[in-house]
Amino acid sequence: MKKNLTIDVYMDTICPWCRMGTTSLRQALKQLPDGTKATVRWHAYQLNPGIRLEGEDYRQVMIARLGGQTQFEARMKQYNDTGAQFGLAFNMDIVRYTPNTTLSHQLIAIAPEELQEQLIDNIYTAYFEKGINIGDVDELVEIARASGVKEDAVGLKLRLIKGDGLEKVEDGQRSAQNLGIRGVPFFVINEEISLSGLRSPNEFNNVFEAN
Repeated sequence: MKKNLTIDVYMDTICPWCRMGTTSLRQALKQLPDGTKATVRWHAYQLNPGIRLEGEDYRQVMIARLGGQTQFEARMKQYNDTGAQFGLAFNMDIVRYTPNTTLSHQLIAIAPEELQEQLIDNIYTAYFEKGINIGDVDELVEIARASGVKEDAVGLKLRLIKGDGLEKVEDGQRSAQNLGIRGVPFFVINEEISLSGLRSPNEFNNVFEAN
């Protein structure tokens, strides 16, 4: 195993599998040998880039995508059951919106690097456990402040509205396209090995050991 690991994570803030995948990755990183340094770099990937800025009805969007009510209910159960394996709760019955995730990715992009992981966790918790509309700029500012971002609320809101961080969000989309990514989560280890989809901590550790 190399002493320095770099993991590029492509994710979306409304992706349940991304939440599980990043939790699995974090569990794997805790098992690294002493002296091994791991750097995680976050990249935006929007599953629904065409969603209206004000968001759309979650159930309608998902039922249309999955092909019916039965499939929708099965998928919600799958989120709950699989998430529980990683110690995560998914209260999908209170999720009302499929938001446009541009603003949430902008926020991650402009946040201090040392706060990004906690911020992403808090965005996931807000959406999947509390049903908060993470496409709403005021809600995002509150999440940022609770995550340790020191910038004043008014200034941070203005930065998001005027597009700060948008270039980095678009860079993530272009990078994903260049890599041929068609879904997330997607992980690139040391710019060499690619892993697509939800992976267990053991799967990550096996890759780390072999790399």
